[in-house]
Amino acid sequence: MFDDADLDKAVEGAMISKYRNNGQTCVCANRIYVQDAVYDAFAEKLKAAVGKLKIGNGLEEGVTTGPLIDDKAVAKVKEHIADAV
Repeated sequence: MFDDADLDKAVEGAMISKYRNNGQTCVCANRIYVQDAVYDAFAEKLKAAVGKLKIGNGLEEGVTTGPLIDDKAVAKVKEHIADAV
């Protein structure tokens, strides 16, 4: 994403690209390239959007992110978390 992009639209696109089907499809984005000049602003807006996701039982009203598909997916998420912290 370049520094002249509409950040709100860019975040919307990133959310759709990454979180489609809980992010568990082979076509979901794994990297988002952002120009340095807008990186902090984009990261804050993306963080806010992710913070609005509600994790839980996919059959419950208001839940936007349901369970992972299998134990392998759970292990992958744990690896990502360990790598990030």
